[in-house]
Amino acid sequence: MQIGYLTDHPDFIPTLARWHHQEWAYFRPGESIEARTERLRHSCGQRQIPTVVIAFADGLLLGSAMLIAHDMDTRMDLSPWLAGVFVSPEHRRRGIGAALVQRVIDEASALGVERLYLYLYTPGAEEFYARRGWLLIERTNYRGANVAVMSLDVSPGLGARVALYFRF
Repeated sequence: MQIGYLTDHPDFIPTLARWHHQEWAYFRPGESIEARTERLRHSCGQRQIPTVVIAFADGLLLGSAMLIAHDMDTRMDLSPWLAGVFVSPEHRRRGIGAALVQRVIDEASALGVERLYLYLYTPGAEEFYARRGWLLIERTNYRGANVAVMSLDVSPGLGARVALYFRF
């Protein structure tokens, strides 16, 4: 498995847009797959915010994670965010998600980010992130879903130490 920038593999954009649309369309009612594709295309940074990283092997897309400025329009005071963490169902429970999350943490750390945020609505996901050092900030309702907002202190170089401590 390799982790790289989506901008270096634009052929994966349509598949990733479809996956993200299927998973999170209810957060953006009325958004088409074409609009999501364009939004992803404009988020394809490299060593900047926004950035999309992907996991792939043998020409097959496995998953994604994003570093973006804002993910909740109700919490514009918080920035930046880990978002778009998705692993295709047939490749889950193999450490791909953890590797993608760590890559975004490392990207944020390299950019000098002090704190990273995320929100979760998936049952069980809060425990996944808590085991990796993320702390609960609040529980709230966002666009009709009950979500947990979490944060992780990320200082330059911390990402690598977190990875060593948790042994993904």
